[in-house]
Formats: sequence, structure tokens, C-alpha cells
Amino acid sequence: MSEKLGKLIEFLKVNNEYYSEIFSKYGEDLKNIPFLNSELVRLHGLAGSKKMISKNLKIGYIFSTGGTTGKPKFICYTFQEFETVVDLLSWCYQFVEEDDIVANLFMAGNMWASFIFVNKVLQKRNCSILPISGTTNLDLIKNYIEFFKPNCIVGIPTQIMQVISKDYYFLKKVLFAGELFTQNQLKFLYDMGCLVRSAGYASVDADVIGFQCHDLKINQHHVFTEHQIVELIDIESDEVIVEEDKVGQIVVTNLDRFLNPVIRYKTGDLGRWVKTNCKCNKPTIELLGRFDDWIRLASYDFYYQDFANVFSPLNIALKINRNESKVTVLIEKTSEELSIDYDEMIEKLKRENWQLREGIEEKLIKVEFEFVSSLPKTNKKINVIYE
Repeated sequence: MSEKLGKLIEFLKVNNEYYSEIFSKYGEDLKNIPFLNSELVRLHGLAGSKKMISKNLKIGYIFSTGGTTGKPKFICYTFQEFETVVDLLSWCYQFVEEDDIVANLFMAGNMWASFIFVNKVLQKRNCSILPISGTTNLDLIKNYIEFFKPNCIVGIPTQIMQVISKDYYFLKKVLFAGELFTQNQLKFLYDMGCLVRSAGYASVDADVIGFQCHDLKINQHHVFTEHQIVELIDIESDEVIVEEDKVGQIVVTNLDRFLNPVIRYKTGDLGRWVKTNCKCNKPTIELLGRFDDWIRLASYDFYYQDFANVFSPLNIALKINRNESKVTVLIEKTSEELSIDYDEMIEKLKRENWQLREGIEEKLIKVEFEFVSSLPKTNKKINVIYE
């Protein structure tokens, strides 16, 4: 056991009701601790029983991390924990230099964290900052960009691609997070002569996990081993994967979070350990997509379950096209003739999840419907597929 993990466990045994019970029941060996998921964070965090919130520490920041209508989910930080995240992100933003003019297009408002964190990071990088936000009207964003001519844009790929033009000769750097660019989008940016790099690999609930050096591929990240313990877990057996190139689900333990701790958290991301030729001497993980049913599209968060609730008792799957910000609802045909009022279904979806409502009404998310003879599956049902 590392010294930092030992200190975290000793603190939580005394000051955290949830983890005190966990350690009492399962012991302190990390491999025996049950996995944590998003629903447990919601049930026992600030929006639930509060058993996961440690005593004797002052809450500094509170951020929303999503959740459907009626089921909010929040995480909280001490100010010191917040500054630790800023320091790590500053390393992720090593590609930003002092003479850069940087447009921050991460999403602001709604108690979201990214815009606030990134502004603080850019300040530490000592560059010139345009705090525009991706929630600003698209035409106004374009006006700001064309007037100030930033040479660097940071944000979510979907939002970035909605505002940039091949005529932006001044744009030289693009840093992204939250999702991956498609190959067509990357080609567009490379053809413009842009350096495209990750602004860090982070989980919504577990903070910054990894960074990207100059030598890594666009979906590869070195792990911040001093701050996170990262495990790869076999999708079927939950056994820990140590060998390279075998795909598993990414599980993280944050060693810096004492107020709202995160231990063995299933991020929902798929990845694999890879060997690299760079000189950073850090474990490297390659991101391969999402495992769970959480979906981010055009900067909006929603869930497969939102659609399942609306279409019940029909069997459905979702096909996601990030390039077109489109959700296609695949509906399994039955022997009975189906008659579906699509407009009514859209209205129900908008009532089910406020982020879906905003995305649809702002015409940033398209929803289409398709009947299929059978739904995609392996040895288990597949709820979400990506084009």
C-alpha cells in the first residue's frame, strides 16, 4: 500500500461514515473494496444520504456532475483539493504558452466545473484569456473569435467544430476534453495546420487521471500515478488486467480527495494499457470509448435509460453519430403492427431530461427513429453503439 493511500484510508476510517463501514466490512486491501459507480455517488453524496462526505473538512466548491431531471448529482472540494486539480490540469495544458491568446469554449453555468477549472489553469499558464464559454450564442462566439483572432481554442470537440472555419488562418492550437474528435474532424483541423492535443483525461466524478505528452497518440494518456491509482477491469469477470493491449473498463482511486472521496470508481470508459517509446516513464492508457449508458453529445449529458423510460415496453438501442450530433433510436420490430407518434416521443424525451430538451430545442441534437429486425448484441445486450 502506498503512503498516500494509507493516509487516505486512516482519515476516512475516522471521518467518513460510508468508507468507515466499507473498511470495517471488507478490510483495507484495495483489491477487496467494492467498486463505486455513479449511482452510489448520487445516493450517498450531497444530493443523497451525505454519508460519503467527510466530517471536519470545510466545503469549498460544489459542482454539478449531471444526473437526470429529479436526480441531481454533485461533488464537492476543499479549496486545497481544488487547487491540486488546477495544478495537475496546468501540466495537461503544457502546450499553452505565454504569448498565446486562448478562447475558452468549455461550458459555463449550471454549476458545471470545467469552465471554472480551465480559466484558473489558463491564468496559471500566464496566457491571454477569452472567457467565452460554449453556452454563449454560436453567432456571438464566432464574432468574438473573428474579432480577437485567438491562436488557441480549448473546449469540447462538438462545440469546437460548430464554430471554427477553415478561414481561421490565425488558429494554430486546439486542446480538447470530454470526448474524442472523429477522424474526419481531425483531418479538417490538421489540414488547417493545427496542433491538436488532449487537455487531459478526466472522469466527471474522479478528476484528472492522465495527461498527454508530445509523443502520444491522440487517445493515449500517461497516468498521474502520484495522484490516481488506475486499474483496468475485465468487462465480464471484474478481474484486474495487468497485461498490455487487453481491453477493460477503467477504474480509478483518487489519492487527493478527502472531503468527497472516490475509491475504485468505475468511470465507464474502456481502455487498454499500451507500451510507448516516449521518455516520460509513466504508465500509459489508450482510451477506446464508453462502456456504460451515459452519453455526451453536443456538450449535453443524457442516458440510455431516458430513452428506455419513454419507449417502454418496446425494446430499443441507441446509435450515436457524434459527427452529426445525432441519436438514432433503433426499435425492434415485433409481430404486432407498431404505430408510434414520433412528435409525442420527442416531447416525452424533452420532459425526461432537461439537457435533452435544451439540446433538441437548440437544434444541437437530432433524434431519428429506425425499425430493425433485431437489436445489436454480443453475449450481453448492447444499449448504445457509436458510428
